[in-house]
Amino acid sequence: MEEPTVTLRQTPIIEEREPGPLTVAALPRRSSIGLWLLEPLLGQRDFMLLWVGQLLSQIGDQCLLIAAVTLITHLSSSPLALLIPALSLALPQVLFGLVGGVIADRIDRKWVMIASDLLRALLVLAALLVRTSGDLWILYLAAAGLAMVGAFFYPARNASIPNLVPDDLLLAANGMIQGSYILALVLGPTLAGSIVELWGWPAAIIFDSVTFVVSAVTILLISIPPLRNGESHPASSRTLWQDMRMGLGFIYHSPSLRRVLPVTGVATLGIGAVVLLAIPHLKVQLGAGGLEYGGAMSALGFGSILGGLVATRLSRRFSLHLLVGWMLVLAGGAIVGFAYAPDYLVVLFSVVILGMCIVIARGALDTMVQTLTPDEVRGRVQSAVALIVAAGTALAEGFSAFLGHFLGVQTIFVAAGLVTAAAGLLTLSYLRETGLQVWKALHGGAEKEAPDILDI
Repeated sequence: MEEPTVTLRQTPIIEEREPGPLTVAALPRRSSIGLWLLEPLLGQRDFMLLWVGQLLSQIGDQCLLIAAVTLITHLSSSPLALLIPALSLALPQVLFGLVGGVIADRIDRKWVMIASDLLRALLVLAALLVRTSGDLWILYLAAAGLAMVGAFFYPARNASIPNLVPDDLLLAANGMIQGSYILALVLGPTLAGSIVELWGWPAAIIFDSVTFVVSAVTILLISIPPLRNGESHPASSRTLWQDMRMGLGFIYHSPSLRRVLPVTGVATLGIGAVVLLAIPHLKVQLGAGGLEYGGAMSALGFGSILGGLVATRLSRRFSLHLLVGWMLVLAGGAIVGFAYAPDYLVVLFSVVILGMCIVIARGALDTMVQTLTPDEVRGRVQSAVALIVAAGTALAEGFSAFLGHFLGVQTIFVAAGLVTAAAGLLTLSYLRETGLQVWKALHGGAEKEAPDILDI
């Protein structure tokens, strides 16, 4: 079947002069380099409101995680007590993820996000009712409820991003969204530990609830264009199952999307292994402890923000398949460098590079998916992306923990690095046609010649 036509968003293409060599004289004199990199997105009020709300909400989620683990280990010594909430978070995403995409394509996405945030603000407070081990079922149900509602929120959010920023800032916006998650992984545990230590685990629960309310308020202030539904038959005449099949059918009949989605899953492998196994690796290789691990995670957060900042500049010079490919190659090298780091400074450098590369690669992949997908089915496609990312992350962490026990942590890092780098090299040719197609969509068709691998 013929591949679906790419639907271009009706936003004006911002004309720019061809970027020349980067020199000190070329930099703006009235702002720092950091502000210069961030300046294009700072002018996008709606997106920045969304990003700030998401960062706070994700930090709150980390506080909830620390509080829940603290509570469970205090009330129960059974390892199953920690396994059950993990399943409670995973299963609703699998069962309701595609339904969330359908809702994001049927109902005003702004109100889907607001309702999801307010509902999660209430659900998380149920954890305050847990007092004994016999009450842990309340926590498990709350975790499942949060995951289920999140399955409705995230497709709506990701489907809305292309309608909040111009075409030439879409990669930067996606990079910043990816970076906020990693930054929350860095800031959240530290803040959560302090809150739990000073005021107890209930305070961390309340803090997470408040962050959901703040996120809802920021979204309320956003102006999101109404859903442009160009389908010939109204959604009200179809069942949820029919809508889900339409979304999956769109992916199946789009060779470009079928290429991009597997690469998206592979892009999560390396960082999942590093986050999970960094502590035992640093302890064995360098005799480092919790303080050094915290420093490494801070470096990861710094790299992720750096990646989000430079994404726009890179996207104006390189086609997205080149960014994905070379960033994955560089990320693979950073993981191997982390595995054999002779000292702590090399660890920090490797982790900064890893965070930067993964954010740029994931941001570029998200930009490809959003550009290749018409607005009327974007929520359903985004829900499929979320399932793939969740599955890829879970598999990476599970295999890393299992094989690391038998083969050694360093061996797992080397394997993850080689797989990531190999995926990057394959991507250079595997996504070449798709990357050039997206380049033309984002940069005004044939007005600007798309760079190819031969130009590098």
